[in-house]
Amino acid sequence: MKQDEYDERPNLYIGFHGCDRSVGQKLLNNPDEIKISDHSYEWLGYGFYVWENNYERAFEWAQSRKMIEKPFVLGVVKLTMKSL
Repeated sequence: MKQDEYDERPNLYIGFHGCDRSVGQKLLNNPDEIKISDHSYEWLGYGFYVWENNYERAFEWAQSRKMIEKPFVLGVVKLTMKSL
């Protein structure tokens, strides 16, 4: 999907989470069990990190992590009712 296609819906947010395949499968099967990152070194704060509108960057991130054996990308969609 091209960046222009994302711009058509300003209230639609699409994010991509890079992780190991086993983690991605667990999230797909149990979405209520998302692990929130809460380390003191999180420079953006605590949360569940995604790359906005960038599948490739999420995949590159997953590939670059030594602890990830099988890179996997999970898509996240959020639709807001009001947009500023």
